Amino acid sequence: MINEIIESRRSIRKFKTDPIPADVIERIMESAIWAPSAMNRQVWKFFVLTGEMRDRLALLHNTILEGMEEKIRERYGEEGVAIRRNLYTNFAGAPVAVVCFTELQDPENPHSDIVSVALASENLVLQAHSMGVGALTMTSSRTVKDEISFLCGLDSNKMELVMVILLGYPDEAPEPSARRKKRVIYASEPGDIKN
Repeated sequence: MINEIIESRRSIRKFKTDPIPADVIERIMESAIWAPSAMNRQVWKFFVLTGEMRDRLALLHNTILEGMEEKIRERYGEEGVAIRRNLYTNFAGAPVAVVCFTELQDPENPHSDIVSVALASENLVLQAHSMGVGALTMTSSRTVKDEISFLCGLDSNKMELVMVILLGYPDEAPEPSARRKKRVIYASEPGDIKN
């Protein structure tokens, strides 16, 4: 069952505007906080934004596309730019945005705390998918991380934005992307490792 959930999950970039029931959102978020974390510190903090708060967050994202547009055009063409324009202006209709932060317990070496939030985020998107809710992880939100921290009432010197995750019922069914080859190396002897 878990293999099916993992392999059928897709990044959704077009959502229905139908609201997600509160009990569904709560179940999704409960799954997030059961993730493993470095030294079991559970450093995550999630803000589940809807309504006006979600709209304010979307507004902060309006400027992000400008800095990425050429790169997106090169990789995905004009259709890719159009999809992302809708994404960065109105979150592609997603009614819920989850803002994912980590406490900066060791500001000199935040890596393990960021990884902990990433693990929790994976739980979140897999649980969402298992319940028929689509998700999109947005690390590009970090380009406006100070503004997002301010919106959430946080001190960006104490909390680090990791990503924003959009949630909503899918209004598309994307095909799977090809998986890159030779990304897993199996070795039991030193000579087994060949790149």
